[in-house]
Amino acid sequence: MKIIMPHIGMSMSEGKITRWYVNNGDQIKEGEPLLDVETEKLTSTVDSPATGIFKAIANVGDIIACDAEIAEIET
Repeated sequence: MKIIMPHIGMSMSEGKITRWYVNNGDQIKEGEPLLDVETEKLTSTVDSPATGIFKAIANVGDIIACDAEIAEIET
């Protein structure tokens, strides 16, 4: 399953990854915290949409356009 940079606010066009809660190769369960995303106005925690093995594509500190792929979860 591809994980994309979410739209957190109506005017959001990109977000900065400030934290991954899991490391590459870790098991994650649906609903667990996956990452923190910083926008112009706030920082939000995004939960995992699936259960499986995590693989990051983007790194902490990267600024990513909304809808761009940032990680994968092998279900």
